[in-house]
Amino acid sequence: MSRTGESGNGRVRDAAALHNAVLELNRELETLTSRVAELAVAAEAIATEQVGARQQTAAGGRSQSQRPPRSRIEEITVTVRPLPELAMAAMAETSLRGLPGVKQVVSVERFEDWARFTLEVVRGTDLISEIRSALPVAFRSEQSESAGITLDLKWAWGTVE
Repeated sequence: MSRTGESGNGRVRDAAALHNAVLELNRELETLTSRVAELAVAAEAIATEQVGARQQTAAGGRSQSQRPPRSRIEEITVTVRPLPELAMAAMAETSLRGLPGVKQVVSVERFEDWARFTLEVVRGTDLISEIRSALPVAFRSEQSESAGITLDLKWAWGTVE
């Protein structure tokens, strides 16, 4: 009879141990659930910051709320030639996008060996000076009210006629 009693007590102890293990596991799961929720909130905050940083970069280094009023922005067309290779056009566009006075590249039109860029520029910006400091190629510039700015690039190897 002692065997049956020991067996019964053993089962009770096993059941109590199992119950305690389940309670401990439940506490661990609640802790993990709480931690996952905290991490989800943190990940969402990081994602929001990254979107804000992308918007700030797209706005020329300023957040949307810091952009100048539309009355202080004017559209200017910049024609760049010669651009015999697509990579040269990309270099010109990247240089123009990075200028402090340029708020946005509105459009890019690429033709045979030249490109036309329409830019939103803060009124009063000395665009030629900014371009000279940023563009890695010497150029001659022409400026007119109707045609905007034309840049004739002076590539080190010359140009093909």
